Amino acid sequence: MSPSVLNLKPELILVCQVSPTFNINKKLESSLRRILQTSIDSFEFWRAGLILVRKGRPPVRWHATKESQTSENKQGADSWLKLYNYLSTQENENGQNFLDSLNPVITTTLPVILKAGEPVGTMEIGIFDTDIQSAQYMLVKAVSLGRHMADIIQESFFQRQKDLHLRKLAVWLEMVNTISSTLDILQVLHVVAQLTADLFSAKSCIYLLDEEDQTMIPAVAVGSYDPALKKKFKALRGTKPFPAINRAIKTQQPVIVTPHNMQRLLTPEIINNFEYGWMVLAPILSKDKAIGVMQVDRPLESTGFDHEETEIIFAIARATAIAMENARLIEMLGQKEQLLHQLVNKLITAQEDERKRLAADLHDGIIQSLIAIWYRLQRITPASEIDPQKWYGEISDLTNVLSEQIQDIRRILYDLRPMILDNYGLIPAVESYTHNLQEKHNLPVELVINGKDRRLSSKIEVTLFRILQEALTNVMKHAHATRVKVKLTLREEEVSLTVEDNGAGLDTSLLSIPQSQNRLGLASIQERALLLNGVCNIESRPGEGTRIFVKIPLAGFNDQIVFP
Repeated sequence: MSPSVLNLKPELILVCQVSPTFNINKKLESSLRRILQTSIDSFEFWRAGLILVRKGRPPVRWHATKESQTSENKQGADSWLKLYNYLSTQENENGQNFLDSLNPVITTTLPVILKAGEPVGTMEIGIFDTDIQSAQYMLVKAVSLGRHMADIIQESFFQRQKDLHLRKLAVWLEMVNTISSTLDILQVLHVVAQLTADLFSAKSCIYLLDEEDQTMIPAVAVGSYDPALKKKFKALRGTKPFPAINRAIKTQQPVIVTPHNMQRLLTPEIINNFEYGWMVLAPILSKDKAIGVMQVDRPLESTGFDHEETEIIFAIARATAIAMENARLIEMLGQKEQLLHQLVNKLITAQEDERKRLAADLHDGIIQSLIAIWYRLQRITPASEIDPQKWYGEISDLTNVLSEQIQDIRRILYDLRPMILDNYGLIPAVESYTHNLQEKHNLPVELVINGKDRRLSSKIEVTLFRILQEALTNVMKHAHATRVKVKLTLREEEVSLTVEDNGAGLDTSLLSIPQSQNRLGLASIQERALLLNGVCNIESRPGEGTRIFVKIPLAGFNDQIVFP
């Protein structure tokens, strides 16, 4: 029997539980209001209302009424307000329906799918203020209305998710395009921070970490940073990271800052200067080491970051680290290439200078002496009138001249490649070279040799000898030292060479500048060691001398010869 016949005023109440992150737009609100009005106009309900319950957030309510506001209607409005207040303070922790406590005539539930394949929402449908038969009669219509509302809610949610996924995809594509199109690290950081801020409707900033003292380097900040706030952000340069950043660095995982844990994770100065509400700090990791932190934050009156948003921010931080590492490697490759060109030019120049010097030594010294000897030999004839005793004197003088030229030839050959290195090995060659250096340049050289005298691979012996030559040449040309110490150590698995002086020293930061001509000798030493899988450490300060340490592993060199 129709409820109108009985003059009853049935009321339909729908309560729908949705995700806390579910937001209502104007289009959704208009559709739900229209359905509620349809239930009044066409389905014989006197009053109909819908409440959306979101855990941790205030409920949202709409209702429609058939008649104008009478005293009886006013009483219904008061009941509606009580119901709203009740739902605002209750949480459905044990799965019990909200409407059960209000004693509906009849009730049922519908699932509301707000996550693909998983019913995480529930819609309760209750009918009040009528008899059981009328309630059963109208329940079919109410379920139809509820299902329609649930479909609209679901469609709104999935459309929003679709838009969000499209935004995520657009962000990733733009990031990839930026990373592949520029080697400017600062530009990469700025674009990544801007895209992140746009994606999450938040502020975004990136701190880099100083490699030496691990202090903060404010790199970029985008979003609602006014001039005063940017000035405070830049003022953080050189300061120690606050606790939240330290935790992100230590755990290598994102850290979420909320109003509840803010006092523990931020310093009072940071809280007062920046008025943070909700934050995610994701470490920027390179080779399992934190080189910076990406920070994304929203004001207190906004909503916090859920698990998915946090993971996306962490993924963006990882992509940022890859971009920074790629840019750094390409920059290093460019420096290496430029340095290689300089070393090749130096090698060619050195070869030409050596050939010019060798030609001059041969032409001006040895050749001229040999021509003089030839002319003097021409004057010696077997003529009987010449006294044979004079021959002996002339031949003696020529013998002395030839002896001098033989010494000059040996000196030239030694400078080109000491025969002692090939015939006797590294240690005798080092001893001979340092001894000659002291005599020729009056430079005291302390030589310390540790380990058993043995032959090594010819590659290693030549490399270490050339490194010693280059190092001592640098000392004589640039260091103005009064004392040099050379230490050669031979072990079973490695050989090391140390050259230390008390000279003028140098600024080691110049070693990273390819254009620095004064470092080509040191660069040559580094490259020679690297070619044999060795290491080269150069320690120096202006006015405090220089220490060059080279270590080369012996494994893998099969032409090693060991003498008893």
